[in-house]
Formats: sequence, C-alpha cells, structure tokens
Amino acid sequence: MNTTALDSSDQTHATATPEEFDIVLLGGGTGSTIAAWTFASEGKRIVAIDRKYIGGSCPNIACLPSKNFIHSAKVASYARRAEEFGIPARDFKVDMTAVRERKRRMVSTLNQMYLDNYQATGAELIMGEGRFIGPRTVQVKVNDGTTRTFRGTDVIISTGTHAAIEAIPGLIEANPLTHVEALELDELPEHLLVIGGGYIGLELAQAFRRLGSKVTLIEHGEQLVNREDDDVHEVLCDMLRDEGIDLLLDTTVTSVSGKSGESVQIALTQKGAQKTLQGTHVLVATGGFTHNEDLKRMWIARPIDYTCDVETNEGDGHLMGMAAGAQTAGLGDAWWMPHTPLGRAGQPVNAAGTREDRILPNSLMV
Repeated sequence: MNTTALDSSDQTHATATPEEFDIVLLGGGTGSTIAAWTFASEGKRIVAIDRKYIGGSCPNIACLPSKNFIHSAKVASYARRAEEFGIPARDFKVDMTAVRERKRRMVSTLNQMYLDNYQATGAELIMGEGRFIGPRTVQVKVNDGTTRTFRGTDVIISTGTHAAIEAIPGLIEANPLTHVEALELDELPEHLLVIGGGYIGLELAQAFRRLGSKVTLIEHGEQLVNREDDDVHEVLCDMLRDEGIDLLLDTTVTSVSGKSGESVQIALTQKGAQKTLQGTHVLVATGGFTHNEDLKRMWIARPIDYTCDVETNEGDGHLMGMAAGAQTAGLGDAWWMPHTPLGRAGQPVNAAGTREDRILPNSLMV
C-alpha cells in the first residue's frame, strides 16, 4: 500500500476512473484516524481525506492543544498565588506569544506522530476538499491543485463540527473569536466578553482570567452548563466568581457593535433591564453545527443517503463521531459512536445530549 505525503506533487491521478479503496474516510478526525490505522493494519486499502488538519481538531485545536493552553494559565495562576505556597511573590507579565509557541510545538510534534502512523500502517492521507459525485464515490480537490476521485466499498463520513455564530445583529460584523482563534492570540485581551456558559466558554473564560484578562461571561440560561446537575452549576459559579470572573446569567445579547480586538460593545437584556458592556474582545462559545448541511448543500450533486445499510451496502456512507450527533464536553472531550458501525447494526447517540445513558462521562477542565 502507498502512503502519500501532504500535498505531494505526484498526486496527478486521472479523475475519469475512480481509484478503488476498501474504505474511503471523508473527514480526518479522531474517529476516522483510528479507523484508518486499524483497518489499514488489517490489510485493507484505506484513504482518509481532510481539508486542513492532520488528525482533525483533536491534535490541532481541541483535546491536547487546548489543555496545553489551559495549563499555561494554571501556572500563571500559581505564580500569582506564590505566597500561599511559601514563595515570595513578584510581578510578572504573561508573554502570549510564548504561550502560543509552546502550544504550536505540541501540535507540530503530534502532526508528525500522526504522519508516522499513517506511514507505518499503510493508510493514505489526502489533504483536500471532497464531495460526493456518485454512490460511494468522492472527488477531492487536493490542496496541491490536482484532483483525485476515490470509490470505496465502504465510505465513512466523519466531518465533525464548526463553531456556531448566532444571528445576533452586528455579531458577525464584529469578527468575534471562536475557540480556534482564541488559542492563536498573540496578545492578552484587556477585557474579554464571553458569550456562552457551556463547557468551552467556561474553560476559556477561566484560562484568560488566570492569564490576566478581565473577563465577563454572558449566559442566556439561568445556569451554567445547563445539562448538568444544579449543584455543579452552584460550585462553578462560586469558583469562577472567586477568581474574579463576572457572571451574567439569564441574560440575552440583543446586539453587538465594534470590532473584536479593538473595541466592542454588547447590548444586553437581563430580567427586563437593558445595559451595555464595553470590552476589547468578544469570544463566542455557544455550541457548534455539524458539516452535514455543507455536504448536502455544496458538496454533492444529489441528496446524501446517510443510512448506509451494513448488509446490502446501499447508500452513501456511515456517519461517525460528531457528524453522527455525538455530544462534546469541553474542548475535545467528546463521546461518540458510529451511527451505523461497519459490520454490525448501530444505534444513534443520545440526541438530547443529557446526562442519561452517557457512553462516557463528561469532564470539564476548570
């Protein structure tokens, strides 16, 4: 089996006749990566396709890089509290460029490890954008400018999610941060306004507060992490307020003006009262959407049949991971299962995303 390096110039395969593979994986995240390595190790011919990230969000943004960033914030917190541990306190300033570079070194190391595993197992990794052009047939515009077409005996669709930006007047125009851009900042926000009191909003609000930002967190609901028990909400509120984070609960954002990174104003309604917040940066952490609609609208010449039957193999592919509706808890802590796993009948994940019937427990890094 061949292993193709990223954007190699020899990817000049003709598109008229599809290249045949046992499994084509559209989306290169954790589920696809493990599937690719596992099936390739068993002798199957495997190709995985991803637009940008080697290994998807987990080694590049979420699981480990975010915790790298959070750990830097924890160290900064310990340094400010040095006297509690018998160490003389001294003034310091966090170098956000150095924090970012530490995180980037981790990502680079993980990327190389993933490429080595692709090489060792014989699976092929293609960096480019794919779209269905026929049953179990995916055409890829490779990042080096060439085009390749693949047909799989099976196709796994594992295209993940992207951050949701709500339709609030002025919000998109304010160029808000999501978790992706927040982890790439080379400057410390003077006053960070966080919209969303879920797992990601809490993790990043605390991290930036510990790094030295003033932080205000705005949550539409009456409690933080509203899928959790009431006592979890109460403990989190006490802890975050003790760290100096301003919490605005049961609060609706009605409009946003200005530019994140310069000056931004958020108009709010809280229990009937209207107010305006002024900050330097705004971070949106209100959940995410799957890329399934992108596939339906833009990547395919006909509707996708996601219900690929494992006996007849009719349909376009099997859904996996967050594309199948799996829920996330924090940056990269996800529980998931294939919608229709290869070789056996599968059950959809708990679409409500509540505490009941979790396959794995959630964790929140605060």
